[in-house]
Amino acid sequence: MSTGLGITIAVGLLGTLIGSVATIIVALIDRQPLLAAAIDARIGLLIEIYERTIAELRAEIERLEAKIDIYEKTINDLRDHIGKLEAKIDVLQSRLNEAGAAIA
Repeated sequence: MSTGLGITIAVGLLGTLIGSVATIIVALIDRQPLLAAAIDARIGLLIEIYERTIAELRAEIERLEAKIDIYEKTINDLRDHIGKLEAKIDVLQSRLNEAGAAIA
């Protein structure tokens, strides 16, 4: 009779195990829409944050490009001014040489 009792207990435990696994699977299946909604919300938030960050970076790039344009214009203006000053120095140097030659 103990063999029959052991089989009954084994079958009962197996039934309980199958029922538990089935309950867990059903709970997971029922929970999937909630998990999907939560994941979708988080992904949406991440996308929004990335879009905002990209927009901020683009604005910063535009601001830096404008500064670069100003600096390039300033450098070109300075080069032109330096060229004019060098031309004046050359004229003054030639006059000084002529004056030195006239005195000698």
